[in-house]
Amino acid sequence: MPLHLVTPFDRTDPSEDEQPVSPQVQTLRSRMADGCYILLRGCLFLGSSYLMALGLPLLFFLLLSGGSPDAFFAHVANLGDRFLAADLARRVTFLGQCKLVLIGLATLVVVWRMPRFIRDLDRELSGEKL
Repeated sequence: MPLHLVTPFDRTDPSEDEQPVSPQVQTLRSRMADGCYILLRGCLFLGSSYLMALGLPLLFFLLLSGGSPDAFFAHVANLGDRFLAADLARRVTFLGQCKLVLIGLATLVVVWRMPRFIRDLDRELSGEKL
């Protein structure tokens, strides 16, 4: 005998519902669904923005090397050798500067992408189609 389950989501006939949903509950569900959607899209937006910001130093070194893999790895090796040869105070200073630069780049990327994100989010929540 096969197992047959019917959940509230599987019902196709609205007359099967015992109690109709009040408009207040429907409004609350709609707002909660919109909030969850905004949260998910916001996390996706921030994650992709930070990945873009982390890729900008890589792009900088690629442009610096002229697209040559040998020159690119030579620049990275030079940076790594100098970092390892430095004393602790200089390493801490360099890492602090790198942190500030990456936070600044991430902020610029987020500010640059924010208007389109808000416009797309507004269009999607209002129900407009492309």
